[in-house]
Amino acid sequence: MASPSARRLRFCAFGGTGAKAGRLPSFEPGDLAGVLPPGSPMPRFYSLASSARDGVLEICVRLREGGLCSTFLHALAPGDLIQAFVRENLAFRPTRGNAPLILIGAGAGIGPLAGFVRANQACRPVHLYWGGRSAASDFLYERELARHLAEKRLTSLRTAFSRGPDGGAYVQDRIAADAPRLRELIRQGAQILVCGGREMAQAVTHALDPVVQPLGLDLAVLKSSGRYVEDVY
Repeated sequence: MASPSARRLRFCAFGGTGAKAGRLPSFEPGDLAGVLPPGSPMPRFYSLASSARDGVLEICVRLREGGLCSTFLHALAPGDLIQAFVRENLAFRPTRGNAPLILIGAGAGIGPLAGFVRANQACRPVHLYWGGRSAASDFLYERELARHLAEKRLTSLRTAFSRGPDGGAYVQDRIAADAPRLRELIRQGAQILVCGGREMAQAVTHALDPVVQPLGLDLAVLKSSGRYVEDVY
């Protein structure tokens, strides 16, 4: 099996002093964990895949060549400690209500999207599109998402692997293929949440433009109304 390009990491408690020592702060999926790698005063931010109710702080980290923080985090062993803090990210949250959610991501961007699915106890319609390199090494949430499909927390899952046996595909290819279904979901008031790299996000916007145009909409209008939100890096 190929070495994974991303890793799920879970941390159980924060240190400190006083009454809050050893306790997790309050946070939701999509909030940010700022991690201070050894020898650096500048934090690196990772979108959270968990809420405080899960009892763990969970992030998904892509290993970047020469990356100081990602190399440090990928080398962690159980029981190791890190310096980190949580920052609220209210701009990247599902809206309340029962309108459908369309979640789109690639690579480590699966983290907060999987967290949104996990938190969907009301079983509102949620459709997840996610792209990775290889199903054999990168599909970190495969078992959990299969369980959420059975529980109805996740309505549908469409994956794309750039190194797949069919010659490879990307998440924007799945969006283009599903244009009629996505158009109907958007007509019903769906909110779209996108997480991942900037190149992926740009490709997604190009794929979605012809989806929304027949509705008399564009992505700028959806963004201004909070129906299209991004967490990109």
